[in-house]
Amino acid sequence: MRVDRKWRIIIQSTTLLGFLWLFLQTEYRGTDDLAYPVSLLFRLDPLALLAALFAPGDSDLALLWPAFLLLGLTLVFGRFFCSWLCPLGTLFDFAGGPLRRPSSTFSGWPKAKYYLLASLTLSALCGLQLFGWFDPLSIFLRSLTLSLNPLWNQLANALFDWLYQADLPLISAAADFVYPLFRERLLAFEQPVFLLSLLTAAVLLLLILLERVQARFWCRNLCPLGALLGLCAHHSLLQRSPQTDCADCKLCASQCRMGATADLSAPSAECVRCLDCLDYCPSQRIDFSFARQAVKKFDLSRRTLLAASLGGAVMAPLAAAAPLSASYRNDVIRPPGAVAEEEFLRRCIRCGECMKVCIGAALHPDLLRGGAFSLWSPVLVARLGYCEYDCTLCGQVCPTGAIGMLKVEEKRKFKIGLAVLDKDRCLPFAQAEECLVCEEHCPTGNKALVFERRQVLVGSETRELLQPRVLTELCIGCGICETRCPVSGASAIKIINEGESRNRQGLL
Repeated sequence: MRVDRKWRIIIQSTTLLGFLWLFLQTEYRGTDDLAYPVSLLFRLDPLALLAALFAPGDSDLALLWPAFLLLGLTLVFGRFFCSWLCPLGTLFDFAGGPLRRPSSTFSGWPKAKYYLLASLTLSALCGLQLFGWFDPLSIFLRSLTLSLNPLWNQLANALFDWLYQADLPLISAAADFVYPLFRERLLAFEQPVFLLSLLTAAVLLLLILLERVQARFWCRNLCPLGALLGLCAHHSLLQRSPQTDCADCKLCASQCRMGATADLSAPSAECVRCLDCLDYCPSQRIDFSFARQAVKKFDLSRRTLLAASLGGAVMAPLAAAAPLSASYRNDVIRPPGAVAEEEFLRRCIRCGECMKVCIGAALHPDLLRGGAFSLWSPVLVARLGYCEYDCTLCGQVCPTGAIGMLKVEEKRKFKIGLAVLDKDRCLPFAQAEECLVCEEHCPTGNKALVFERRQVLVGSETRELLQPRVLTELCIGCGICETRCPVSGASAIKIINEGESRNRQGLL
C-alpha cells in the first residue's frame, strides 16, 4: 500500500478544522435547537462509550453508535484514529513538532497507558469513573472551552476595539465589514469566562511541552484511548511488514514518532498507521497490506497489570470515605436534566460541552464542591450566571446521558435547586431599603418570589416595607435572582440543591 503522506496531513487538517467548526457552533444562535451535530467528537469516543456502559441506570447506546463504528474500523485498519483523526494528536504534530529534539535518549513507558486503562476500567466498574480526566478528546475540548476560546475572544474583541478607535478611515471601514462576519461565525455570542481556565491551560501546555522529551509523549506513554485502540489494533487486518527494525538499518527506531518498532512494545498496537515510514525507508522494504502475518505478543507484566487493576478497584471505596466526598454540599447545583449524583459522576466525562453551550454562562467546571473526584464536572455558579428558563441545550450536547434531554415544557418545571434568602444581607431586611430586583427577574409563570407588606421599625419610626418571600413550590432554582442581586460581594439570595427534581439517592 503506497499513500502519499500529504494526504494524511490534509485529512488531519480538515478533520481538525471540522471539529473546530462544530465547536464554534456549540452555542445558542437564536433557537433552542442546534443546527449541527456539535457533539460528534464524543459520539466517536470509545472511552465515553465505556463510561456510559459502566454507569448505573439505562444508557441510550444508540447515541454512541459512531464509537462502535470506530472500534470496528480499528479492528480492520489498526490504530489509524490517533494519526489521522484525533484532534489532540494533530495538535501535538503541528504545535509540538518544532519542540522535538532530533535525537532523544528517553525510551518512554509505552506499557504505562495499558496499566492506566486497566486501572480506570476497574475503577469505573467499582463505582468511580475517571475516564474524563485522561480522555484525550475531553482534554482537547475542555481546553478549547475553558481556556483557548475565552483567550481568542478576548484578543479578537480587543483587536477590533483598537481598530475602531484608530483614526484611520480605511482600517475602520475594513473593521466594519469584517467584524459582523466574525461576530456571527467565529466569536462567542457572549464573552466567555470560566473558572479553572488557568489550570486547564496548564495541563494542555504541559502535554505539548512533553514533546520536548519525546515525540508524541502522551500518545506513546499515557493515553488510555490509545491503549484501548491499540488492544483492538493488535490483530487488525492491516499490518505493517516488517514489524521490527531491519538489522542493517534501524532508521525506524529514530524516525517513528510512536517508536512502534521498539523491542519493548507490540508493534501492531503501537503503530498508528501514519505511513511516514513508507517515505523515509531508504530501501523501500516497508509495506502495509491485508496479508495475514504473525504479530508480536503483548509483553505486559502480569504483576503490574494486577496491581494497577486492584489500585483502580480500591479507589472507589476510598473516594466514598474521603471527607470531601462523604457529605454532599448543598451548594452543588447540577445542570437541569442531570441524573442522580452517583450516576452523574459516573457518566460525565468532563468534556465541557454543556459549559460551552450554556446561554446564561452559569455552568463552570467544579474543583472540590462535589467531592474529591468531581474535578471538571459542571456545576451551576449562580453568582456568575443563571440557567435560562427556556433553554434545553445542555441536554442536547451531553454525549453520555449524564444530562438528560428535556423538552422546554419539562425544563420549565425541572427543579435544580431552591432560592434561599439571607436576611442578614437582603436590603429590605438588613437595611430597611426597598429592593425589587429578584422579583423583577424571576422567570416562572407565577412568580416564585413575592413581596409581603410589613410594618418595620426604622430608628424610632415605624413604616411599611415590601419584603421578599420565596414560594418553595414554584421556585426551580434557575439562579437569576442570585446573579442579579445588587448586593456587593456574596449575594443576599442563594441557590441550594434542596428539593431538586433528580433522585439524590446513592450519593458518593
